[in-house]
Amino acid sequence: METISLTKKRFESLVPYELPNYVYNTEGTLYVLPIKNRWDTQMKLLKRLYLTNGQVFGNKLQTINSLIDNKEELDMEEIVFPEKIATVGGEIVGFTMPLIDSINLSTALRTPTISYERKIKYLKQIGEILEKMKLRREYTSISDFYINDLHESNFIVDIADDVKVIDIDSCKVSGNGIFNSKYLSTKSFINEIYKYQKNNSQNKYAENPYHKYSTDISGAFVPDENTDLYCYIIVILNFLYQDNISRFTLEEFYDYIEYLQSIGMDKELLDIFDRIVSETANVNPYMLLDSLLPFIGRANHYVYSHVKRKSSK
Repeated sequence: METISLTKKRFESLVPYELPNYVYNTEGTLYVLPIKNRWDTQMKLLKRLYLTNGQVFGNKLQTINSLIDNKEELDMEEIVFPEKIATVGGEIVGFTMPLIDSINLSTALRTPTISYERKIKYLKQIGEILEKMKLRREYTSISDFYINDLHESNFIVDIADDVKVIDIDSCKVSGNGIFNSKYLSTKSFINEIYKYQKNNSQNKYAENPYHKYSTDISGAFVPDENTDLYCYIIVILNFLYQDNISRFTLEEFYDYIEYLQSIGMDKELLDIFDRIVSETANVNPYMLLDSLLPFIGRANHYVYSHVKRKSSK
């Protein structure tokens, strides 16, 4: 386990890494960490975890070490892997990772000067990342590699206009325990679909009081291909709806899909969206996302609500 050691004085001098006010880092605080190597200075990010003891912390360390140890085998440049365990005054507090010149995907999807074509390209790249992860599960020794906490803010767009996964320390890998996930909430309509398995273990981690989406880990959804694809499709539908559709009831979800069908959206794509609330396996829709372009304006919640009000009169 490779570590980087900081004195308390040096840690206190670090500058916090600023995130947009709608991007929450619920497990820790990010700091910019300059690392000098002779005449060269590399800028890293240090994630200082809020919880630094107990079973949740132990699971976090196991996950970080697994990612570091298996980085070469997983071999995915689209993932921002942890690099070193960080200590302050001899105490383990978190880990370091590369600092990449980028914008958060949440910001990119909200920015009106970025074209719909580019935004669709970003969404397609998420699907391509999931396909690459599927291949890693099939052809490496890491058969349980899933993003788990897949949502808009856990991706960035770099200066080459490519999407990368960040905050991967909440992923499923190498037999680690389950972490919370924003869109895998028992308060969402996903709770009504039996194909999404829940962990019924009696060994409960202490609830993380700092986590906005904290749930009892013993009842959390077990990450698998279906859950990653579910979260991915929620991200796509959120982009179309311009709000968080995971707050829908099951009836509201069906109503929205029916509306998308009424405006002429591709039936094959809609069938894939509809699968997330069925008992059949989810499908990666990335190859069909270009078909969304003509419908983006009419799919947002303003137009949808207006049409619903008119039709109810």
